[in-house]
Amino acid sequence: MDFKIEHTWDGFPVKHEPAFVRLNPGEGGVMVEVSAPFFNDPPAPLGEPGKPFNGLWDYEVMEVFFLNDVTEQYLEVELCPHRLEYFKPFTFNTLFGKEWRQPESDLWLIEK
Repeated sequence: MDFKIEHTWDGFPVKHEPAFVRLNPGEGGVMVEVSAPFFNDPPAPLGEPGKPFNGLWDYEVMEVFFLNDVTEQYLEVELCPHRLEYFKPFTFNTLFGKEWRQPESDLWLIEK
């Protein structure tokens, strides 16, 4: 499944090449492939590459949301070019107050 991101979150056209996201079945999960312009704005956060980083949304990231329409839960996944990651499960009834946890996953950022 391929997605081309041509608009900002508030509906305006992007002022650069569109970002591409590809979802493919993976061994025991989903493979997320990202190809997007790199701006390095702001510069990399001080987190350790390959480790979870709370507050990653304040940096250059690609966000992917997976919805379970039966339980009304969703998983927010944030990937960044600096090899940091953020995973947070949510439900529609309790969006705030939970601490994040990193689930076991086969999600990888693929640089192109």
